[in-house]
Amino acid sequence: MKTQTIILAREALLPALALVIKAVERRSTIPVLQNLLLAVDAAAGLLTITGTDLDCELRTSIPCQAGKDDAYTLPATLLHDAVRKMPEGAEIAIAAEKDFATLTAGRARFKIQVLPAADFPAINAGDFSHTFDLPTGTMERMLAMVSFAISTEETRYYLNGIHWHAAEEFNAVATDGHRLAKFCTPLPDGAEGMPAIIIPKKTTGLIRQILSDKVVNVTFSVSDTKIRLQAGNVTLLSKLIDGKFPDYVRVIPVGNQNRFTVDKDTLAKAVDRVTTVSTERGSAVKFAFEPGGSLVLTTVNPEAGSANDEVTIEDSQGVAIEIGFNGKYCLDLLNAVEGKRVIFSLGDPGSPTLIEPEEADKSGLKPLFVLMPMRV
Repeated sequence: MKTQTIILAREALLPALALVIKAVERRSTIPVLQNLLLAVDAAAGLLTITGTDLDCELRTSIPCQAGKDDAYTLPATLLHDAVRKMPEGAEIAIAAEKDFATLTAGRARFKIQVLPAADFPAINAGDFSHTFDLPTGTMERMLAMVSFAISTEETRYYLNGIHWHAAEEFNAVATDGHRLAKFCTPLPDGAEGMPAIIIPKKTTGLIRQILSDKVVNVTFSVSDTKIRLQAGNVTLLSKLIDGKFPDYVRVIPVGNQNRFTVDKDTLAKAVDRVTTVSTERGSAVKFAFEPGGSLVLTTVNPEAGSANDEVTIEDSQGVAIEIGFNGKYCLDLLNAVEGKRVIFSLGDPGSPTLIEPEEADKSGLKPLFVLMPMRV
């Protein structure tokens, strides 16, 4: 039996689909996981769209016109592509039968296979021990400065995400064993005593997508096993990585006596130039720091040639030192750090280097970065 027709604006439906589809695992062997759940609340005049890969669940609601409640699932990619190719400003009508749904906009008409809503899995949220708000600007800065250091190595799965924990400040940390990034911000109300958690990389990417819609504030709820984000009409529920994040504090160098301040953008451009001759992701760049003088960058590739560049050291203390860094890792770090100038604090050539922006932010806190050396 044919249900009532749902009427939606393309300009509301398309961005909702574009967001929620990012939670779908398109290569899943379970057909319903390649679908989106569409649930109509006729009294509220809302259509809620949900996507999941069993580890995270993303949903949003948009206005619709409908005569009664209804729910079914439609293929995510096909539905998104069909709506995307419909005329701008169109009003889209969706009418579902037992096995198919018909999408109509003007003269355009699609017939898409339906799977039952009862087959669509839901993640059990459980109880959350802590709930707190974070401003969108704070979250955007946090993810921009930390995400690049997330590991993709499957054997150390506990590094495949961002570690959140509360101490005197609210801390976010990521490391892949070669580099480390830490962002801290004043502890928000409600976060005191929260469990230390590891948020998966895919989930952090979804959070960034949600924040790109310019929401003002986000509310997080956390437990030992799950995290939930609520921002406007969008809700993200995700499982956490079940593992123990290493004691990262041990690798943050303390008391490095050799400190060199350089212009961040000038250095980033120089690193980018000298790595032009590199053919491998892990090729090293030699950094030769000369107090009161210049930082000389050198890359040698026996098969392609060599390159060098020079950056003025704007402030220094300590002795001259030569050290090797992975050029790609250094460039990622420089692109993430805030401010105009950065400070390199070095020990000996075989020890980790601490890199920080010269100035703290308005809260009086500074992010920090650690880079492991390479042989050159």
